[in-house]
Amino acid sequence: MSGLIAIDVGNSRVKLGYFPAAGACDNAPEGAAAALLPIAAPRLPEPDSTLGLGSDESWDEPLAAWLDGLSIDTLRVAIGSVCGPAAERIVAALRDEAQRRSCEINVVGLTHENLPLVTRVEAPERVGVDRLLTAVAANRLRRPDAPAIVVDLGTAITVDLVSADGGFEGGAILPGVRMSARALNEQTEALPVSEMVELDGSPDAVGKETLSAIRAGLYWGAVGAIRELIARQRDRLTVTPQVFLTGGAAPSVARLIGGPDYVVRHAPHLALSGAAAAAESLASTPGGA
Repeated sequence: MSGLIAIDVGNSRVKLGYFPAAGACDNAPEGAAAALLPIAAPRLPEPDSTLGLGSDESWDEPLAAWLDGLSIDTLRVAIGSVCGPAAERIVAALRDEAQRRSCEINVVGLTHENLPLVTRVEAPERVGVDRLLTAVAANRLRRPDAPAIVVDLGTAITVDLVSADGGFEGGAILPGVRMSARALNEQTEALPVSEMVELDGSPDAVGKETLSAIRAGLYWGAVGAIRELIARQRDRLTVTPQVFLTGGAAPSVARLIGGPDYVVRHAPHLALSGAAAAAESLASTPGGA
């Protein structure tokens, strides 16, 4: 069996998704979900299986077990990375697996230069490819006449604008909750380390001791920043945007950042799906992968 392994290499985690070859499965959306898809764009691919690997974990056993479950005879890989050493590590691990299984492996690196996306920023080569991949995916999900705002809750939180004609317009970057928690501890003498790593479980806004106060500040500060950034980007537009949310704990945050004229749609694997969509585009281009 063949298909595509899409990889999103972040600063603290590596996410892999398996996308069967076209026609190998039938997971097309129906009913209300299908009505959200743009008429002109192809359907956004969704992974049949995913694997998450922490940067400080051993990868050999979970990767081998995951690949065993896929029963594939060719490793076709599309990888987007914001962390070079982690990308080299996962590619080396996959090459070892390919050699052990006596199967072929073909790896394509995704960058701003080979994505099906117009980037309207000053230095596209410096934009994290994960942001661009989520924009590629948003272009498959949004209505043809509507811009999109994409919120990604990762090591850093990003809020990016995609224009109605599909161009990546840029956006905003702020620290994720784990990064902010570490900064509070490292840059002060008395504040303890908070184990909060994602926006999960809304806390009371009035903390009764130091750790709960830190949690309240991290959580509601991030939610407030996201809401304000969406509102500011919304003010630039003449057409109501569609808002897509991805990343850790996104479902619990979606209900908190909606607005009076838009709803927030949770898309759990937006970067992986964007990588798969980009690989589809490359494969259909003469001379592409």
